[in-house]
Amino acid sequence: MRTFIAIELPEHVRAEVFHKFEKLSEGGLVRGDFVEKENLHLTLKFLGEIDEEKVKEVIKKLGEIKMVKFSCETGKIGFFPSEDYVKVIWIDLISEEVKKLQQEIENKLTEIGIKKDDREFTSHVTLVRVKELKNKDVFHEKIKKLGIKKQKCNVDKFLLIKSELTRQGPVYKTIKEFELR
Repeated sequence: MRTFIAIELPEHVRAEVFHKFEKLSEGGLVRGDFVEKENLHLTLKFLGEIDEEKVKEVIKKLGEIKMVKFSCETGKIGFFPSEDYVKVIWIDLISEEVKKLQQEIENKLTEIGIKKDDREFTSHVTLVRVKELKNKDVFHEKIKKLGIKKQKCNVDKFLLIKSELTRQGPVYKTIKEFELR
C-alpha cells in the first residue's frame, strides 16, 4: 500500500490557506491540481509502496518516538523547484520541533531498512501542483497580494496514512495515530 507519515493541520489553518489559494484558480491564471482542503497536511516522510508486514514494523518503530507536543505557525509561500520555474506552490510550517520530529522518524525507520531521504527536509504544505502558469509576473503579483495571516497551531500527534490514488484525486485514510506527550 502507498503510505506516508504526516502532521494533520487544524481546521482553522486549512480553511485560511485553502480559501486564499482558491482565488488563484479563478481566471485561469494557474492551471493545476489544487489540494482539497481536507487533504492539506505536512508530509514528514513519504514511504511509497510498502506491504502489510512492513506497515507493522513501521507502526512499532513510530510508537517508540517520545517527543512532547509543540506549536508551530504558517510562514511564507514557496515554490518548487524555484520561483522562476513553478511546479509546486507550498506554504511552510515554522518550528524547530517539526524538523526534530522528522529526524526522529528518519532515524527510527532506518533501523528497519527504510532509507533516509536524499534531499534535505523542507517543512512545507503542498497547496497546488502546477501544470501551467499563464503569466508568471501577474501570478507573482497575485501571490504577494494573497495576504495569508500567520496561523498558529498545536501539534499533539502525527499520523501514518494510506494514500489511494483515484481519478478524482488522492483518498487518504489514517492507519495509525501517534500521540505526542
